Amino acid sequence: MRSNIGNRLLELRKEKNLTLRDVSELSGVSRSMLSKVETGRSSPTATTLGKICEGLGISISQLVGGVAPRDVIVMRDGEHPVFRVPKSGFERWSLSPISEARTVDFAMNVLPPGRSSGYFPPHQEGVEETIYVISGKITLWHGESTYDLDAGDSVYYRAHVRHRFDNASPTEEARFFVVVNNNGTGSF
Repeated sequence: MRSNIGNRLLELRKEKNLTLRDVSELSGVSRSMLSKVETGRSSPTATTLGKICEGLGISISQLVGGVAPRDVIVMRDGEHPVFRVPKSGFERWSLSPISEARTVDFAMNVLPPGRSSGYFPPHQEGVEETIYVISGKITLWHGESTYDLDAGDSVYYRAHVRHRFDNASPTEEARFFVVVNNNGTGSF
């Protein structure tokens, strides 16, 4: 059974008139894995999803939730698209609808105790991210540097290098907002 992500990936690939081979070459994700994601036989990791989105020039929210062309969009509780990695428990909640004209993506990430998001691939030059920790503690890996953040802390960084989030707490879940600004580069 095809997943929402699988359906959306197939839809985007067809809209862009791309083959699995084309998307594989753009993203660095194997055709086999892309096919498994499209058909719902595999759930992508955050790293794999990031590579697919970077290759297609879209944000994770655009892949998970689609594009909303209206001027005013109300998203009620339970309507936010959520991407989950079953193995790690990592979740990314798309909190702002994405439109073709918008350059900002607002999301909430949730990391269970002792888990990692896995690495997100480098974004295109010009993409910036701001993180605000709602609860718990996270470690941001930005390239080879690490930054420990507690609830109430925020960090801004250019996202042109690979990055990941770790929750080192053995008992407390971490929740943090992520604002991704592509500054008109066309890619998140």
